[in-house]
Amino acid sequence: MGDGKDIAVSLDDALFDEVRAERIDALQGPDSPEGREIGRAVGANVARHHRASGLSLAELERRSGIRADLLEALEAGQAVPSLRAVWHLATALEVPFGQLIANTMLSPSSDPDFRVQRASSGRVLASADGAFRSRVLFLEGDLRSPEVYELTLAPGCIEEAHPHATDTFEHLVVVRGEIELTAGEARARLASGDAIFFRADVPHAYANHGPEPAVAHLVLSYAARH
Repeated sequence: MGDGKDIAVSLDDALFDEVRAERIDALQGPDSPEGREIGRAVGANVARHHRASGLSLAELERRSGIRADLLEALEAGQAVPSLRAVWHLATALEVPFGQLIANTMLSPSSDPDFRVQRASSGRVLASADGAFRSRVLFLEGDLRSPEVYELTLAPGCIEEAHPHATDTFEHLVVVRGEIELTAGEARARLASGDAIFFRADVPHAYANHGPEPAVAHLVLSYAARH
């Protein structure tokens, strides 16, 4: 087995062609202490949900598009996954994205029932070119908290998202600028103050065709799992 850096690169190579170049810039790679720590936490979360799912390794490989040997490396804490890899795994395991990044992003709150997050804080997940940025606004792993993100799209940015797990929904409110939202065959152009609720278990995309950065708040909700 190669070193952590080789495995981390291989994780992207194992994904579908159209998304393999996408990276999570906030994960600074396996050579940094932060990258290794986050990789171990994500791997442990994936391993726990994998066991609970009852899926074989071969079935998880088929659903996620990630080779079995790389899944084993990830679950062993020996790789730092890309943002796209985590999304694929969340969909494959049918768990909220936030559950796979639990214990990785935010420092524990002294009072989890009264928690202030300042504008300067919150882990930022970015696309490879930095045009699409998602700031985490919730306490990962706290099942009481909805998944809330602040999205920032640079001028000209088009971010395409693959379908999430069945009965996943998104509620997006534009805070600044304009965003064109596409979900399946439906399309809407949203200005500051506009809101939209849509199914996210279909291909969807966010686009900023304006000259200034666009900012929106996004809340993810999932179907109840019994």
